[in-house]
Amino acid sequence: MLDVVKQWIMGVTAAAVLVAAAGSLMPRGTVQRIGKLTGALVLMLSVLSPIWKVDGMQLSRALTEYRLPEEDRAVMADASLEVMKELIEEQSDAYISDKAEDLGIRCTVAVETREQDGYPVPWAVTVRGSLTAEQREVLTRRIEADFAIPAERQTYHMEEVE
Repeated sequence: MLDVVKQWIMGVTAAAVLVAAAGSLMPRGTVQRIGKLTGALVLMLSVLSPIWKVDGMQLSRALTEYRLPEEDRAVMADASLEVMKELIEEQSDAYISDKAEDLGIRCTVAVETREQDGYPVPWAVTVRGSLTAEQREVLTRRIEADFAIPAERQTYHMEEVE
């Protein structure tokens, strides 16, 4: 969240600097008035940019949950957690597979999630493929860095991948 606010402030600051620089270079008269209007619009757009980045799915979910009876919310929360778990596992599998491919490794990946603070997080990973010791070490370090899955929860099976 803090990163989003930082990016927004940087965007507004950059727009203000750009508008000020353009304003000082414009000749007086009609061109300057049009430039001031354009600059004001650019600044307004940069200030209001977070409004266009509102996550419609989250907003829709919040409004739906607000109208649901309490017992239906519990059922929906369980279903949402399961969907989120599957999505995180699929995305994590794809990410690790892409990183392995970038390293010249042909393998299949399966990520297992566990619930932590009410959310599914990547917990363990199984990699199947024919990796050299060096490739395995590099991939292990990459998974540790990107997913905080320690080497103890990373399993490697040596087999040929088509």
